Amino acid sequence: MPTLDADSGRRAETSLAKAIRLLPIVAERNATGVNLSTVARKANLTTATARRLLQGLVDGGLLSFDPYSKIYTLGIGLFDLAGAPGSPRQFDAVRMELHPALAETATVTGETVYLTVPFGDEALCIDAVIGTTPLRANTLQVGSRRPLGVGAGSAAILAALPENSCDRLISSNSEVYGRYGDLSTAEVRSMVRHWRKHRYLVNNSLIIPDVSAIAVAVFDGSDRLLAALSVSARKSRMGPQRRKEIVAVMEQALNRAGLKT
Repeated sequence: MPTLDADSGRRAETSLAKAIRLLPIVAERNATGVNLSTVARKANLTTATARRLLQGLVDGGLLSFDPYSKIYTLGIGLFDLAGAPGSPRQFDAVRMELHPALAETATVTGETVYLTVPFGDEALCIDAVIGTTPLRANTLQVGSRRPLGVGAGSAAILAALPENSCDRLISSNSEVYGRYGDLSTAEVRSMVRHWRKHRYLVNNSLIIPDVSAIAVAVFDGSDRLLAALSVSARKSRMGPQRRKEIVAVMEQALNRAGLKT
C-alpha cells in the first residue's frame, strides 16, 4: 500500500486547511450563494485551486453547487453535522432560554460565564459569555465535553443527579479525574458535598493553576435538571465573600428567567 512521504503529508494538510477556510466565505453569502471567482478572490487563491477545493467540499456534502447558476451554497451534510448528537446545536432551546442569564451574570460580575448541559455521562459546554476581565488560561470552550465531575459546571451537574447515580459515576471516573491537574475522587466528592449543603460548589484551582470556578445547577419549575451555570475567574478574585456575591447574581438572573438553583 503506498504511503505519503513527509512533503506530500504537508501538502495534504495545507489543502485541507485551505478547504476549511472556504466554508465561512460561502457561509457569509449563503442566502444568495457565491460564485467561484468571488471565493477565489476572498480566499486569495487561484481560480483553479479554489475550484478543486470547492469540488472536494461538494463531493463531501459540505457544499452544494448549482451547475446552472454556477453558485455555491452550504450543503445539507454540513447541517447534518451541526445537528449530530452531542452538537451544541442540539441544545439550542436551552441555550436560548438561558443566554440572558449568562449575559446578565457576565455583565454584573465582569467574569466569564459558561453554560453546561448533561450529555450521557459527560457534560457539554453549549454557551459562554466573556466578561470584562477575560481569562487567558481557561480551556473550556463551547463544544467542549468533559466527564461529569471535571470542572465546576460538570461537577454541579454530577452533584444534582440522584445519589446512587452520582456515586456510580464518581467511582467509574476515578482514574479519569487524575488526568486533570490536581483533581481527584476525593476532591470531586468534596465538591458534591458542598453543593448538597449550599446549592453551589467551587473548583478552587484544581485543574488550571490560579483559575477558580463557581457553579450552580439549574432546574426548571418542575425540578428537572437542565444545566449548570458556572463563573470562572482568577483565584485572587474568588474569595469567600466574592463567591457569595457571584452566587447571588446567578440566582437572581436565573429567577428572572423562571428557573431556580
